[in-house]
Formats: sequence, C-alpha cells, structure tokens
Amino acid sequence: MSRTRILAIDDQLYFRVYLEDLLDQEGYEVTTVSSVDEALAQAERGSFDVILTDLAMPGADGAELVRRLRERASEPAIVVLTGVGDVHVAVEAMKVGATDYLLKPIDRAVLAHTLDELLQQRQMREEHASLLEENLEFMGAVSLYERALALFSVLNPETLADRVVEGLCLETHAHGGVLWLARTDDPQRLKLTGARGLVRVEQETEELALDALPEALAPLRDPEGGPFEADVPDAGGEGRALYVPLRLEGRLLGCARLTDKVDGEAFDELDHAAAGKFAGFAARAVFNALEMRALERRSFRDPVTKTYTRAYFDDVARNELQKASRFGRLFSFLAVELDGASRLRGKLSDAEMAHWLEGLAFQIGRCLRATDLLAAESESRFCMLLPETDALGAAILKRRVRATLERSEGLQNLDPADRPAVGVASATHPADGTELDEVWRALTLRLAQDRGSALRSLELGSASFQACLETLLGEARAGRAETVEQVTRFLLAEIARRPHERGVFFVAPGPSLQGALRDGLDALRGLEPRTEIVVLDEHKDATYPGLPITWVEPGRAGDPPPFVVRFGEGAPYALVRDAGADGDETAIYHTSDRALVEQLAFQLGSDLGIPMGE
Repeated sequence: MSRTRILAIDDQLYFRVYLEDLLDQEGYEVTTVSSVDEALAQAERGSFDVILTDLAMPGADGAELVRRLRERASEPAIVVLTGVGDVHVAVEAMKVGATDYLLKPIDRAVLAHTLDELLQQRQMREEHASLLEENLEFMGAVSLYERALALFSVLNPETLADRVVEGLCLETHAHGGVLWLARTDDPQRLKLTGARGLVRVEQETEELALDALPEALAPLRDPEGGPFEADVPDAGGEGRALYVPLRLEGRLLGCARLTDKVDGEAFDELDHAAAGKFAGFAARAVFNALEMRALERRSFRDPVTKTYTRAYFDDVARNELQKASRFGRLFSFLAVELDGASRLRGKLSDAEMAHWLEGLAFQIGRCLRATDLLAAESESRFCMLLPETDALGAAILKRRVRATLERSEGLQNLDPADRPAVGVASATHPADGTELDEVWRALTLRLAQDRGSALRSLELGSASFQACLETLLGEARAGRAETVEQVTRFLLAEIARRPHERGVFFVAPGPSLQGALRDGLDALRGLEPRTEIVVLDEHKDATYPGLPITWVEPGRAGDPPPFVVRFGEGAPYALVRDAGADGDETAIYHTSDRALVEQLAFQLGSDLGIPMGE
C-alpha cells in the first residue's frame, strides 16, 4: 500500500526539517517547500493527501494562501499552523477551505492524532462515494433490466422496433433514431421498421443490403462488432451518428442509428457501453418476435387451400397499414372471386373440392413474390396483400393471376357450363382508403364493377386495341369536338399536378388535339413525372428532353382515330372520337370503367411492344 503523501509549507528551514523528520518517522511521505509559488507548483504537479502550511508566509496572507491552494487541489485536507495570537487568521482560513488548524509549537502527539483523524475521515468519504457509485450502478442495471424485460412482452416485430428505438434513445440521450430489422424472407437485407424523434422517415434508406453496404457501415459485417460511429447520410440529422448492431450469437438481426444527442454533445464511451448492453437484450427480444412471426405464418393456415386464414391476413394487413401510414409507403390488395364456384359443391366430393381449391391456390401463389401474402376468405374468394406495390404494379399482377387461373387445369378440365368466371380486383393504399375497412369496401365494389364492366358485356377481353376502339365507337354518342380537347388538356394538367403518381398515358392526337398536347407537354417541362407518356404521331418532337415520352408511328396501332387512355394511381379514363366527323359535332365514347380502361392500356402496350410498368 502506498504511503500517505503530505506537502509541508514553511519559509523557515529549521521548521521544515523538523516537520520532515517528525512525519517521516510516523510513516508519511513528505515534500517540503519554502514559498507560496513552490507550494502552488507542487499542488498542480502532484497528488497529496494532506497539506500543512504556515499562515505567516511572504507573498500571501493565510486566507489568500488557502484559497489559492484550494483552487489547485480540491481533494487534500489543508491544516494551517499558527501562533496563539493569530487564531482569528486561522479561522478566516477555514472559512475559505482549510480543514483544521494547529497551534505552534507543534505537539507531536496532537499532530499525529489530527492527521490520523483526517485520514480516517478521508477514507470514510471515499468508501461512502464508492458505495454510492456501486448503488447507482446497481440501480442503473436494475432499471436497464426492467426496461429490457418489457421488450419481451412485445411479439409484434413492428411494435417492438419502435420500443427498441425508444429504449436506445433513452440510454444514450439521443433525440432521433431509426431501426432496420432483418427480413424474414432474406436475412441479408435489413428493412426500415422503426423510427422515433428527429428523423425524416421519407428520406431514410428503405433497406440495407449486407453485401452492398457503404464503407462507413462495414463494421456491421463483423460478427463480434459492437456500437460504432459514422457520418450521418443525407437523410435528416447532422454530424456523427451512433450505429448499434443487434446481434445474437453472431447473427445480425437489426441495426439502429441514433442521432442528435441532447445539447449537441458527442456520443461518448458510456453511450457506446449503455447502447451495447441494451442492444443485447433487444436482440433476443427481436429474435423471439421474428420466430413468433414465422410460427404464426406456419400456424395460421387454411387446412384446405394451405394458404393463410383471413384472421391472420387481417392482422398482417393492419400492421402493414400502420407501417404504410408512418413511413409513407404504398401497398395494394388483390381479390380473386370465382363466380359460380358454389355450383361445384353438388358435383364434387369434399376431397375433390379440397384438391381443386388447393390447386387454384397453388396457381395463384406461383404469381406472387416471397413478400406477398395469400389468404383464403371462402371457397370462392382469395385475397392477397402486396407490400410496396402501387396501382400499376397491382394491375400487372392482377392480369397475370387472371391469365394463370384461366389457363390452369383446374378450370380448363371443368365442363364450360360449370366453369366459374374469374373476377380479379385491386385496391391501393392510400388512394382507395386509409383504413382497412375502406380498402375492403373498395375491393368489394371493384369486384362488382368487374362483373358489370363493358369489357365483359362487349366481349373485348381478347380483341386488339384497334378492334376495341371500333367497338367502342359503335357505342359512341354525339358530342362536341372541343370536349375532347378539354379532356386532353385536363388529363395532362393532372400529370403536372401529381408528378409523383405512377401511371401510363396514351394519346393519338391527330390534327384536332395537337395544340392541347403541346400545351400539356410544355407544362411538364422542369418536372420529373412518373407517368409514362406514349404519343402516336407521325412527327416526333425532340424539344422535350428529360420527359418520359415515347413517340410511336400511328400505323403500328392500325392508324386509330384520336383517343386518350390514362391508367395508374389516379382515376382511370379513356376517350375516343370519330376521326371522320367534321365541324363542332362528333361521335364520342368516354369511360372511367376501370376494367375496360385497364384492358385498353395493356392491350395497346402489347400491340406497340411497350412493356407496362417498367
């Protein structure tokens, strides 16, 4: 054990020698100095347990000397030595920081007793501080345990993600945080799942691919890596961020990014340690939640079709709705209705009916992605959840599902009189509803519209685009030619007003719509519309660089009459006019029949060789 260190200050040599001998015999390590400046220098350089100082020192009175010593050395006890006549000076020195005073001449026993008491008091303070620190550390550990324990009561990964971010922000005093969790279908990709505080969710990276991480995030690949700091990308927040991996037995289950610490301070080692401890608990909770999600997917299966049940589908749909509302994401629903399937009940056994339905479900499942969800609502109706899918993407899948079912053996092997008609409808959040019930109502309405669509009544399902227009003109009514021009201007203006909406816009202007087309395209200059514009015109106009315009020879579509077709995230619309009519009056057919407009758009895209949705 190191000896107690004492600094003795006196301007008289004999007294310094006396103190040094006396204290050395008592077992102390003594340093003596003769001036105030030397004392202050020693106090700055070394660590002393006790300072003994005479009050009658050149260059400073007693109180001033003690004050200056205390400024440089706050820990050691200061004992002032004074004569009987200067007791009042010693008292003043104690007011500014001295611990005790002794009267000269110094009695050896009194000095030893005083030093012993001071050192015992110091030891007691240190032990008290140590116990207090241990108690605080224990209380902090208990508090951390309680907060972490609460995570294990949450088995929904999306809800848990928010709790984890909140907990990490509390541990590190961060004002903002986001969390990416491993995808159940692809553990090598982390998907944005949770957010809290000062973050701009719409600007955050949707996914982190572990095989394509930026160099700054390379530590995430280290199976043993803990929290680390890196620069914040341009996604809200400034300065450095603390990245916290969530690992369990070397497996990366997620990664949190914390930003904007309180008062603009930097994250320190304590923050790293606290975040790492909390992340250890959080990783186990996330693992449990992901395992539960996988178990639910295996458990909530319809025994006949082997698809998910409607109850499980609704639960996942509500979670998807919550995420979509929070993170500004799109998702779509698809419904397949087998109109007339109930007639098969009297002609097939239970086993045959189950086998037939399972086969149809299998054919639908072949069309879906790993992230899509298929559920059986009844023997005649299936529903699908399509994450990250807009209206145009849903329409593409809708047509694929219909074609697959109509070609399937399950339908082709049936007698035509018993063969159910396939109806498919789609609805997209948020355009068709922001609540689950609203989206379901939209789907039900679309299925009814599909059954009553002119596409069926006019038997246009397999006709070419040119043949469709000829049939529709046969249903046309008299109207004003200027109406066609006004509609064209309005539809192009809608693209300018909503450039973020994805869709397709076909137009064959002919001579009558040239002015409306040019004005509409001029209004799109400087924008970045997501609607693909296809113009059927003999004269290509190259004065619209940067706009998504494709110019096509009208002959490729059979030299059609003037028409416009608009399909995508907005309302569907199609219009065709009689090209042979002169003057103000003309024959016009126009419709917002979704099934018919969709067929016109996709059939024209097919006839022109233009891939839809790319």
